[in-house]
Amino acid sequence: MTLRGAHIRTTVTSRHSPTAQRQSCKGVSLLSTHARSATGTTPKAASGTSTSSTTSSLRELFDSPATSASRARYASAASPEGLFLYPNLKTPETFLDSVNAAIARGHLLVERIANAPERGEDEMRRVIKLFDRLSDVLCKVIDAAEVVRCLHPDPAWRQGAEQVYEQLFSWMNTLNTDPRLYEVLHQILNTPSIEAGLSEAERQVAMVFLRDFEKSGIHLSKSKREQFVQLSDKIVSLGRDFMQNSATPGPGPAQIVVSPPSRLQGLSPGYIQRITRTNKHGEKVAMVPTSGWESQMVLKHVEDEEVRRAMYVASMAEDKYKVAVLDDLLKTRYELAQLVGQPSYGHMFLGDKMVKNPENVSTFLQTLHKTHQAEVEGELAMLTKAKRVHTKDRDAKLEAWDRDFYVRLVSSRTNVMPHGDPISAYFSVGTTMDGLSKLFSHLYGIKFVPGTVRPGEVWHDEVQKLDVVDERDGLIGTIYCDFYGRQGKQLNAAHYTVRCSRRVDDDDEEHDIAEGMTLREGIELAIADPGVSMTGKEGRYQLPLAVLSCGFSRPAGGKPALLSWVEVETLFHEMGHAMHSMIGRADYHNVSGTRCPIDFVEIPSILMEHFLADPTVLGLFATHHQTGAPLPAGLLMAHQASRSTFQAIELHSQMSMAMLDQLYYSTVVGDPAFNSTKSLEDLQRDIGIVPPVPGTGWQTGFGHLYGYGAGYYSYLFGRTVTGQIWDKIFRSSPTSRASGERLRENVLKWGGGKDPWECLGGLMGDERLMKGDQESMRIVGDWGTKKSS
Repeated sequence: MTLRGAHIRTTVTSRHSPTAQRQSCKGVSLLSTHARSATGTTPKAASGTSTSSTTSSLRELFDSPATSASRARYASAASPEGLFLYPNLKTPETFLDSVNAAIARGHLLVERIANAPERGEDEMRRVIKLFDRLSDVLCKVIDAAEVVRCLHPDPAWRQGAEQVYEQLFSWMNTLNTDPRLYEVLHQILNTPSIEAGLSEAERQVAMVFLRDFEKSGIHLSKSKREQFVQLSDKIVSLGRDFMQNSATPGPGPAQIVVSPPSRLQGLSPGYIQRITRTNKHGEKVAMVPTSGWESQMVLKHVEDEEVRRAMYVASMAEDKYKVAVLDDLLKTRYELAQLVGQPSYGHMFLGDKMVKNPENVSTFLQTLHKTHQAEVEGELAMLTKAKRVHTKDRDAKLEAWDRDFYVRLVSSRTNVMPHGDPISAYFSVGTTMDGLSKLFSHLYGIKFVPGTVRPGEVWHDEVQKLDVVDERDGLIGTIYCDFYGRQGKQLNAAHYTVRCSRRVDDDDEEHDIAEGMTLREGIELAIADPGVSMTGKEGRYQLPLAVLSCGFSRPAGGKPALLSWVEVETLFHEMGHAMHSMIGRADYHNVSGTRCPIDFVEIPSILMEHFLADPTVLGLFATHHQTGAPLPAGLLMAHQASRSTFQAIELHSQMSMAMLDQLYYSTVVGDPAFNSTKSLEDLQRDIGIVPPVPGTGWQTGFGHLYGYGAGYYSYLFGRTVTGQIWDKIFRSSPTSRASGERLRENVLKWGGGKDPWECLGGLMGDERLMKGDQESMRIVGDWGTKKSS
């Protein structure tokens, strides 16, 4: 879900889980949003494509291994048109040049804003638009850089993207502490003749910028504003190090030696044989890697508890360097909050979210914890009993290295899958994408059509392009799908917003140079996007562009890639973010699509997980990749029964991570003796289901601590809200156009341009929610205490 620039924002969203990371960069406050605007006119796609032909072409696009090979030339063309068809993204060198062009245009816009009071009320009324344009100009570059540095296979491109990101982010931080900009914005909001004429969206945009300015200590002295920029730059650097560290092996041994190899009972004999060696004493030993899937397989399947313990300690070994980076990050964010007069970073971060403050988050989490405690204890008792029976030790206690093993053991005994093909046989990538297109066609009248890829438009030959086509408006956006894992690519599932929708026909660009500063020679400004018209909306709009990235195993042997249920769920989740970006047709890029509070942005994506679990929706697409037979009801029922086992413990894990996130961004960080490992151990002793293990440091692998710092609670908050939305609006008729339009009109189309509590209250038909006060939080808390039937 959210990396925020001091003001100017960028956005990446990704699915919450202990192992997946999602980030979002939101920009101008100034910095609101990820880059989003391509040059040139975007034509409308023909809307007459038949459903059957679209279905066939989608399956062929994603399920035919020959497709990617035939398109390899597009990613490496000698005469590229530029990534995303951006002319300034043809080479790493031209990408670096784009920073100068963005800053040049940015200077013009800054000067117009700063000088607006001298030019009268007409110019003052344009200031909010100018702020939004400034954000858009900068985010078009920095958001593209985020995609390139995470997904591009070429190190030169990734290095260039890092430089682009750091240079532009640093310049944006100086804007966020420019008192001239703040004073003009403050004047607008305090001039009755201007303020009274603002639309709701304009007021939301203005308040976003104003709050971000104030978060940046605009009221501080010059020296302290400079300190703010220094701390912000340090946080970006530490965050990058922390994220890189979270995916690298720790200081424990690269392998554990198991002797004799028969102690690995539970793993496949073939695998045990492959890792068995003869040591210098002539003994047979197994050398088991401690990172990646091997460690997970040992913890889940190996019968020998001592082997599991050794693997857990080795794979989770505390890395003093990684801990030091994390602690420095937490303390630097605490210093930043203190600098602007906030008690903690949590207070600073949550002030403009739906929950408003850490105290409300704590109340929400504690309520969930108390409500589900009896269920957690019941499931824990089942696991403990299973261990005592399995080990024949009536006093055995559950340890950290036991959980996955006994969850699997108990689940396998109580949930027996029918004989036949596994459930993944019914979920090829192409079939799943076809299903998503069919679902959106039912709900919104929107479908996916394979797009034409031009030379140099994509960064890898496996990337597929989808045109998003509305039955009323034709082409409404573009989604690039980068679904398979590869070396150098960040493997966590994520949705990247590369360009947001916004109105462009009233940009008034001709006055930028006339009323701004003189351009330096040699700097070319980007050509304006003329935009397209939309049904029922005045003006012309820049079309959104998003990237979906996953880490699926690529197809082999001429067969399509088949997805596990979790992978299908992940794809549905990320597509929920993408559709929010496509449908969020706001006049301002700063509040378009997923540019909304972090605890609101997850609602459309988590809701998609409910759709996947519904038999009616699965009936639209879940068919065997070879025979075309529909998913058997018995297999689905057995699978869902297995997933419902130990749900309380899984919920407890999510609550624990959310509580740890809140703890790390609370006032305790101000204690000179603060240590993230000790704080984790204390929390585990307080609410954990297993005791902490000395010498381990799990927190350095919790990547969300950076991208979602103080905001990890939002996934649980979203689950609570979407459970109620599903039950009230969709459960009885999950493919109803009326229900889809209700969601679209009340939530999706607004992005962040309307108060989220008003959106939620309108959707649920409950005026009490629209206030967004303690009563609203209590209502949502009550939803969280009820099980979804």
